[in-house]
Amino acid sequence: MRGVNKRVILPDFGRFFRTNNRRPIDFTCRDGANLLHDFVYLRSYLHDASFEMKSVKRNGRVLRIRLQRERWELQKRSDGLENISSELIITPVVSMKWQSKSRIGSKGKFFVRDVYLGESIWDATDRAEVVLSGFGRKPTQLRIVVQDPFEVRLRDIAGEK
Repeated sequence: MRGVNKRVILPDFGRFFRTNNRRPIDFTCRDGANLLHDFVYLRSYLHDASFEMKSVKRNGRVLRIRLQRERWELQKRSDGLENISSELIITPVVSMKWQSKSRIGSKGKFFVRDVYLGESIWDATDRAEVVLSGFGRKPTQLRIVVQDPFEVRLRDIAGEK
């Protein structure tokens, strides 16, 4: 057919994400053009992770969250998902706030559905927002304002469950 463009075939994200390697990960989002792409990976690593509100620790401009995450990167295993202790480290943090905190429940446990960059990333300022969002129609969110440039790192903690 004339005038029809050739269909673009994109690489298979899963091919690069899935692994048989059981070693703990240490993943840091890169800056610049790679940042949004790396957040896709981070989102996949953190999906279904959980943590208690009391495990959210801010020391100056460094935020640390101890959590349990499902190892989706090993999903092609037939014996189910594996769980591992991890730490999410975000720096430099300017501020943070919980939205709809009452929906977390009596045990104070938060389940991560998604992690993404808030709208402020496009505002051409020196600030951005990292959002951890829970499940539900109006999900609980932990909204973290960071100074740009910033770092988001997820590292597994070997030997802990």
